[in-house]
Amino acid sequence: MTEDAGAAALAALDHALADRPDKIYGDLANAVRALVRLRDELIAERRDGRHAGAARLERVNAILSVVSGGEYPLEGVRRERIEQAREELAGLLG
Repeated sequence: MTEDAGAAALAALDHALADRPDKIYGDLANAVRALVRLRDELIAERRDGRHAGAARLERVNAILSVVSGGEYPLEGVRRERIEQAREELAGLLG
């Protein structure tokens, strides 16, 4: 996994968690885009027979799912899910 894509995704989640309620949906959209780029890079690495393992790809997919679910609840943003996803990504990046 490229460090740049992972760092960009982590930074996007940090930005989304900053106390900016008027910007949260735009920030979360940026975080989702960064996570999708990271996922796409892992898929490309795996197809090329490089470093990416199935477990890393599964974790990024799970993080992406949590962020998406936190972004589109019935009402408001599920901040605790975004925080959980941020911690999981930080653990993955080590």
